[in-house]
This record gives sequence, C-alpha cells and structure tokens, in this order.
Amino acid sequence: MTISSEPAPAYAHLTGETARFTAADGSAVTFEADDVDTLRAHVIERARADASAADAPLNLFTSGDRGDHHLVVAPDGDIDVELDERTVTRGELRQQAWWTTDPEPAPEDEEEALQAVEPSAPETVVDEVPRFFPPATAAPPVPAGEATDDRDEEPDEDEMDEDLDETRDAAWAPARATEIPVAVGAGDAVASDDHDVDADASEPAPASAPADDAPAGVTDDAPADDALLGGSDDDAAADHADAARPAEGLPAADTAFEASVTAAVAAVRGPRPSFIEPPAEHPAKVAGWRSFFVRLGIPVRPSRAEIERAEREKAVSRQWAGCRAIAVANGKGGVGKTMTTAVLSAVFARHGGGNVLAWDNNDTRGTLGWRTEQGDYDTTIRDLLPEAPGLLEATASVSDISRFVHHQSVDRYDVLRSNPELLAADQRITTADFDLLAQVAARYYRMVIFDSGNDESADRWLRMIDSAHQLVVPTLAAPESAESAALLLDALRSRDEHSRRLADGAVVVVGQSERSGIGAAQRIAAGFEGHVRAVEIIPFDDALKAGRIRYDALQSRTKDAWMRAAAAVAQGL
Repeated sequence: MTISSEPAPAYAHLTGETARFTAADGSAVTFEADDVDTLRAHVIERARADASAADAPLNLFTSGDRGDHHLVVAPDGDIDVELDERTVTRGELRQQAWWTTDPEPAPEDEEEALQAVEPSAPETVVDEVPRFFPPATAAPPVPAGEATDDRDEEPDEDEMDEDLDETRDAAWAPARATEIPVAVGAGDAVASDDHDVDADASEPAPASAPADDAPAGVTDDAPADDALLGGSDDDAAADHADAARPAEGLPAADTAFEASVTAAVAAVRGPRPSFIEPPAEHPAKVAGWRSFFVRLGIPVRPSRAEIERAEREKAVSRQWAGCRAIAVANGKGGVGKTMTTAVLSAVFARHGGGNVLAWDNNDTRGTLGWRTEQGDYDTTIRDLLPEAPGLLEATASVSDISRFVHHQSVDRYDVLRSNPELLAADQRITTADFDLLAQVAARYYRMVIFDSGNDESADRWLRMIDSAHQLVVPTLAAPESAESAALLLDALRSRDEHSRRLADGAVVVVGQSERSGIGAAQRIAAGFEGHVRAVEIIPFDDALKAGRIRYDALQSRTKDAWMRAAAAVAQGL
C-alpha cells in the first residue's frame, strides 16, 4: 500500500464580501467582512491553523474575485505560491503578492503614528506676537529749535543700504503659519484710526502683563493674552484652525489673513453649479391607449403598473462585481426545476446583456438539454471537464467556451448540458471536478443558474449549495410538491450557517399546473409566506407544459409573473 505525500487540499472562494473556506476534511465555513483584506486574513488564519494542527503542509486553492491560485501553507505559517508552466500575467502576480503578504499592523492611535514618522520636538512658547517683517528702528528725537528740512532731502542709496543692514536683526525669522495669531476682525480694523495704528506699531508689546493690571478673572498663572482674547490656548488654536481651513473649491490658505479673505470670497461667490444633470429614473414604457397620445406628441405620464414593471426590469439588468450563482432546487422530480432554470436564464440574459449560463447539474437524466436549443457542437459536461484546465490558462480566449455550451439564439443564454442517455454512475463528478468546472464558469460568465437533480446527498448537489448566492425553490400547486419544498428548507436551516441564510432568503415559485388551479396555488403560496423572503405564483401557460422553452412564446401575464420572480431573485444577489 502506497501512502501519498501530497499535501491535503483546502479551498477558498471569495465573492464580494463573503469567503467560503472548505477544509481538507470537507467541513466548510463562511466568513463575511466589509473589506477583502479582512476576508483574506480570516482565510489565511484558518489555513495556517489547519496546517499547524496537522503538522503538515496544506494545499490552498483560491478562486473568485481575487483570482485562481495554488498556495502551499507550511505548518510554521509560511506561504508559498505553487507555479506551473503557464505564463503569469502582471495582475496575477499582484494577486499572489496580496495572498502571501501579511499587512503591517497599524499604530493604535494617531499619536503613535505621528511619533513613528518623526521624533517629538519640544514645544516653542512665543512670548510676544511674531511679526511678518523685522522691527523698525525708532528715529531719534529731534531737539527743539533744529531745522527739520532734512526730511525733504533725497537720501543717498549707499546710506539706505547701510541703514537696512544696521536694522536687520540676525535672530529674526519669518513666522510659521501655526504661530500666527487669529486675524483682527474687519470691524476692529475700521474702528482704529491711522494714528492709533502707527502708535501701536512703533511700540513693542509687553511679554506679559503685571498681576495687578490683569483684568478680573485672570490669575497669576494664566497669560494675559488669554484673558484679552477671551479664551485659553486650546480655544485660540481651535479658532485659528477654523479660520485657516480652506473653503470648498479654493486653494489652501497659508496665513490667517488669507483664510479670512478666502472665506469672504467663498461666501460671496457661493457653490459652483454642476453642469452634469443627475441621473434620471429608469424610463418606463407607455403602453395601451397612452401610447396613442405619445405617438401624437402629447406627453403622457406612465401608469403605476408601467413604472413598477420598469423598476423590475432595472433590477434584473444589474451587473454585479463577480459571478453570481443561483441554485434551483427541490428534492422531488417534476416540480418545474428545469422550466424555472430556463425562464430565469432568459430573463436575466435578455435584460442584462447575456453572459448567463444555465448548468444542468444533474446525475440522473437531466432534461435541460432537451427543452433548449442545441448548438453547433454535440458536447456535454463530460466533454468540458478534461478541457477545463486549458480554459483557465491566460492564453485562452473568451470564445473557447463555445465548443462546450449550447447558445440560445433568441433568449441569449448558454446551456451546459448533461447527458440524459447515460446512467448516473457514468457521469458522476466529484467535489474537485465541480470546483474546477465552477472556476471555468466564473471566468466566462457573470451569472450561473443551476438546474439541480433530485439526489440531495450527491457531491455536486452539496457543492452547488455551498457556492450559491441565492436559492430558488420551485413547486407545483400540489401538497406533495409543496411538502418536499418545505422539507428541503428545513434541512438547509439545520445544515450550516450559509445554508440557513439561503433558506431564509429563498424565493419560492409556485407554478399553476392546471388552468383552474389558481385557488390551490394561492393556498400553497400563503403557506410559505413568512418562512422565506419572497413567494411568486406563475400562472398556467401552454408554452411551458412541454417542448422547447422560449420566452417570446409566453403570454403577457406569464412574462410579468416571471419578471416579478426574477426581480425578487435579483434583490437577494
């Protein structure tokens, strides 16, 4: 007996704000976070814990929004990338670096961050108001009786240079913006005359006021400037910060004076108007008698029903970041799973621009291929499986998938068929096979809708549930079909947290199997209300009973019902 030395495999699938981690023993756990870095931390932490517990390396296969990669997690926590012979793109290198590099821990608070950038410097205390220019030397007093006509004479240029050199203070330096006090208000500047301004400028301000001359309420420990300004140093700093904050649309001010001018200009000018109009609501099509007046050029508002229909079309035409998976499941056969898969695929593809795959995830004679168009190649899922690694290479083109799927020419979605002529034992696929095919589907399609089989214990059925973002449970207006759907929901709620969320947010589609069975359908729908997120009734339509399913062949009320069901599904994505 030969024991393999290959490390045990684990799988991680990231989509949006959710990460699905499947351990080597088959157990699965779902992580949720607001950012992908936190999701990566959860996945890597779990992989390191499993490798440490097993004291052996762990193969971690990632897929989803952050690419498909093969990582090897060592028991000591080191992470290596397992490279193959294919060409690695620059984007894949960035993704691999994101997976294998742990982010540096951020400082606990802003103060620590500042100390990490630069050393702390001693605080500078300004004893007097700093000046923008060097202080001028006071002119000597003129003795009485001497002539003052010399002031009218033009000074010599050399003498002016010497005077400037003598008056220049070597210790003087321009004041920093943070040291400039709050600018005097405009009203105070107007109230003082020229004589007072000249007198104040010629006399230096005292460093501090005596305690006896301090105003009432000022103690010896408090600086006199604080009492004169009516606040403490913190209040003055806060006022200065508000004054120096630039107004929207204007350059940042370097001084308090510039800040006051900037604020005044912004107040006069006001906010700039935008030349881009806000996006309009989804246009609603006017039908019926209203369309006659519209053709005549008379403006007519759409009805409430037309507006609601337009909102549903807007919901199903959305484009999500990453591939979205929808599981159509019911443990009983003949309840409309294939019909639901085909019609939902047509609705999402026709309104969302294609790139929708209907996947016949059935071991036992799936009939999705019989009820849809056949493409140019007679291929099934068994033909796709051995070619899947090549389709994941960087050199593969988007059209390579066309050899294995069957395009619906009018409804614009593709079908991945099973082979209904083979026994289940001849087309059973493993969990690893399903994950490989899911990676191919996520690369080439924005949405995958699974038509599931009746064996709820099959590996491919369980992996479908694990990878699904939304659950759709079809049932006929019959007690047996409804009870089977209810039992499925109960089993999923007790399976794990991800399955419980699928069951609680499920959409139940109740199909009217007979023309006169609307009462039974309404009773079945009422029984599911409150247990799932949405319930929709599909009226009887001859075009859905047998044969090829084409969306254009449905009646108008049937199309409206399926549009409501698809919009409810889209809300869960």
